Amino acid sequence: MKKLLVITFICLLLFSCSKDDPQELFIKATDLALYPEEAIQIDAVSDFDITYLSSNPYLVDVSAEGMLRANKVGKTRVEVSSHEHVVEIAVEVKRRYNVYPDPITDWGMSRSDLIEIAGEPDASPSNTVIEYHDFSDKAPSVMYLFSPEGSLVNSLVNVLAIYSADLIKHLDERFVFKSEENGLRIYRNALQNEDATMLIGFGFFGGDYVMLSYVAYDYSEKESAQAVATNFKTMRKQMKLLVSENMNELD
Repeated sequence: MKKLLVITFICLLLFSCSKDDPQELFIKATDLALYPEEAIQIDAVSDFDITYLSSNPYLVDVSAEGMLRANKVGKTRVEVSSHEHVVEIAVEVKRRYNVYPDPITDWGMSRSDLIEIAGEPDASPSNTVIEYHDFSDKAPSVMYLFSPEGSLVNSLVNVLAIYSADLIKHLDERFVFKSEENGLRIYRNALQNEDATMLIGFGFFGGDYVMLSYVAYDYSEKESAQAVATNFKTMRKQMKLLVSENMNELD
């Protein structure tokens, strides 16, 4: 009889709690995968106010109502908070285009350290340039340029010109378009210009290949439109020179 009374009491207690206590934070899915420009509503329920925060707005942003939008390829997290509860949602922004793998862009890396990661180069035209062939089926080679002191300053990817349309989509999925100057198309690796640490530029200079240049970018509030244009022209000249120097070797 006592056992029956205890069980009855526990059942009444559980029923009372489930009926009267407020609903704590519940999220239906804690792993999401989208393509760039896709959006999805985070399915979150709570009797308290819910807040949403993206760990990396460059990759995904989220509205106050929990509408998540994918921006650029990569992996990040969205933090969902309500009352005393916090849940992290893992978000992957998947790629539709993969013309070539990401080159090494650890600016300042030594030549020996890069070779330790990437392996022995297929060619070494000088002490400041090393080259790897068969970078991908659409990109025959990648080259790394070093300063006279031996620090990585530039990463160059050669892409077959017939894949130019895919190349633009590849870059659009990963970077933010910055500007176009004299046929040189420039992207940055941040939503805002002042947050960018790298520029990616490429142009169509004739021949069977398109060359992309990855370079470090140091934003300055004093940067003027004229200074940017000059920088683009310098990059364009360097790329044209490198294209002409490597065209015969690539052929």
